Amino acid sequence: MNAVEMSNATLIFPANHPEGCAYIESANQRGDKLVLASSIKDPEFVSQYGELHLLPYVVDTDFSEAFISLVASYRVTSIYAPVAAVFTWLEQFISQNNLSIRLLGASPIKSEVKRFDQLMGTVDQYRDFIDTCAGVVSPLKDLEIAAIFRMARHIYGETNEQKIAAMMGIFAGVPRGDVIEIGSLVGRSVAVMCFLARRFELGKVLAIDPWQLHASIQKDSPVTAGVDLPGEWDYRMLPQDFCVNTLPVGLGYLNYYQAESVDAFNVYCEQKQITSAEFGVTNYEGKISVIHIDGNHDFEKVKLDCELWVPLIKPGGCLILDDYFWVHGDGPKRVGDTLVERYVEKIEFVFSCGKALFVKFKTESQYEK
Repeated sequence: MNAVEMSNATLIFPANHPEGCAYIESANQRGDKLVLASSIKDPEFVSQYGELHLLPYVVDTDFSEAFISLVASYRVTSIYAPVAAVFTWLEQFISQNNLSIRLLGASPIKSEVKRFDQLMGTVDQYRDFIDTCAGVVSPLKDLEIAAIFRMARHIYGETNEQKIAAMMGIFAGVPRGDVIEIGSLVGRSVAVMCFLARRFELGKVLAIDPWQLHASIQKDSPVTAGVDLPGEWDYRMLPQDFCVNTLPVGLGYLNYYQAESVDAFNVYCEQKQITSAEFGVTNYEGKISVIHIDGNHDFEKVKLDCELWVPLIKPGGCLILDDYFWVHGDGPKRVGDTLVERYVEKIEFVFSCGKALFVKFKTESQYEK
């Protein structure tokens, strides 16, 4: 698109900054008219996004003239500047010269300050809830809670912050033992569990997921949730994405086994050792401190997962059964209700939040009372 055809265009400068590229992607979906500029040549960027205008650095004496020329040629009315120094310079220049150009968003520095303040606001929101779930004042510091929330926000998944807060709470009061997750997708909830397992020195973490289409199809659910959504994934990518997301927090403490729950159960019980190229060799105790069951939600699948794994939970340990409240089916709820009824004499307390059911089992000393 040439300058004559442009009007009310948005200049992205520097466009080849990672946040500039992200803005381009969303702007293209909206059909916005864009002008892309940078102070450095970037052939790879050009091959992906198209023409990239070269502007001097903002500190160069000839920047002002080149900037005004580009803005006038393409009738630029707004600018997205993802670099703090560029944003601040443009903010002052636009004001001093009374230009009819709008800077989009806030300064990257102010935006980061705002993100941090909002994050700490989330900590304040959940602090009492975390303590309630822990049954005591949780030893987790506010900055640790903030770190867990921020980490989780950067990993794709459906585990919401209420459920994550409940996890932070219950991990403070469980015995040492293995931490197991069935159904990890790309690692949001298991990354949280790994952080907590390390923080409370519980034991090693094992993520189990077949990462296969046939295992993801849920026959009890409507087609959209049971078939269509699973069919959108690239199943070759999923375990790689999982590793990228969990290696920073899990190396030396986490491993994964790509198989369905029943197959993983046999290996876990017989060998108590899992090996992967990414995480190396991990030895397990064979007894569970916390288990998060979030695999296939068909009734029979959830029932089998619970029948296999729940008996391995140590006294004082915890079961987290995901999607106990679920709009696409009632398999987890039916299994959860039956399980609570069956183990009622061994359960210390039960609660639900974030769509999940939390079952805390009694300790051995509580059995004796």
